[in-house]
Amino acid sequence: MSVKVNFRGRLIELVSFLVVFCVFPLSDAFAEDGRFRFLAVGDLPYSPAQEKLFRKLLKQSESEDFEFLMHVGDIKAGNAPCTDASFENVQKMFRTYPKPIVYTPGDNEWTDCRGEGVDPVERLGKIRKLFFEDKKTLRLDALKPVHQSRDKKFGNYIENYQFLKSRVLFIVTHIVGSNNNRNPKNATAMKEFNDRNAANLAFLRDTFRAGIAEDVAAVAVVIHANPSFEVENPAVEKPAYELFLGAMREFLGKYQKPVVCIHGDTHTYRVDQPLKDAAGQPYKNFRRMEVFGSPAVAGVTVTVNPDRPNVFGFEPYYLKKE
Repeated sequence: MSVKVNFRGRLIELVSFLVVFCVFPLSDAFAEDGRFRFLAVGDLPYSPAQEKLFRKLLKQSESEDFEFLMHVGDIKAGNAPCTDASFENVQKMFRTYPKPIVYTPGDNEWTDCRGEGVDPVERLGKIRKLFFEDKKTLRLDALKPVHQSRDKKFGNYIENYQFLKSRVLFIVTHIVGSNNNRNPKNATAMKEFNDRNAANLAFLRDTFRAGIAEDVAAVAVVIHANPSFEVENPAVEKPAYELFLGAMREFLGKYQKPVVCIHGDTHTYRVDQPLKDAAGQPYKNFRRMEVFGSPAVAGVTVTVNPDRPNVFGFEPYYLKKE
């Protein structure tokens, strides 16, 4: 009798796992084990002088054993023109880089274009077309990503995607600075924010559930914005990031392995543990890594080793002196 009960229980667990996995399968579920490195940058380049140095930094990195380049958004300055030409210039730069590029849009690419009298939603559509729909730009196929655009419920959010490498789950989600385009005085902006926020939340929760079910070695959440992890009452202090912070806390309450959030936005390189639980204690398995940004032209070498307790290691990456 007990054997039948145990078998039934295991069967229910298996069915539950398959439901989660089939609803939102992880890419490359049987990825190889092993250490790898990638280069993380963001909030660059903001000027012609920075672009020159940034190109040198990328060229220098080509000969290193980085598996991919990660750019966490803001490919131009906020006051630079929001033109096709400015986007296409960076697109060409990305196309010539010989490795895949993990990219998430920043606010300078579209939300801040409103200040120049340009339609942010139209600019976002252009970013999606140049950087995500054109697969030759980022060459993400090498990482076998799964994009949210396959879920028609939320429309075109091709910039939300996840991939698995060495049993480490990367989740790239479109959350930007400048208050995440949340503007209660602008109905169009609020609709865009609410729709994308709902899509982001669904994407995060589905991917978190799949990661827990598959018992991945670690998780890296990649966004552009600094969501102010330190705020005590995000519903009041940071409503644009309230649901994201809530989803992170919910996930960290269930998943005890290493988690890192990699972002840009406030141009301050740091590795810390700012997110706290309901008791006011930092989550021991969570770290935030913010990349350098303008005016500094530098990157961060991220070493991923699933056999190490912390999994992720971070080290500044600079241009070598000529």
